[in-house]
Amino acid sequence: MDNIVSTERTAVNERSARRAANVALAELSRKYHNSLPIAEIDGILTANGLRKMEDGIYTGHDGHVHEQIGERSWISFAWHRMGSGRFEVTVYVS
Repeated sequence: MDNIVSTERTAVNERSARRAANVALAELSRKYHNSLPIAEIDGILTANGLRKMEDGIYTGHDGHVHEQIGERSWISFAWHRMGSGRFEVTVYVS
């Protein structure tokens, strides 16, 4: 029975972490960026107790990443490079 309670508590904690991370990630998504804001995203994730995104080479005018960052949490990160050279990003945790 203790195992069920600790698993339930972990689920509640991770849900709270997702909510807090999404508030900050929504702010990040509301502005344009000169480069992909990978460090900022990782900082938000780790500050809320989630894992940072996998190291990788994120290139191209358009792209999308969907990966697991917690036992029950996934990040969706999409970007588009506009004609001005700046990036529009959409990022959230579910």
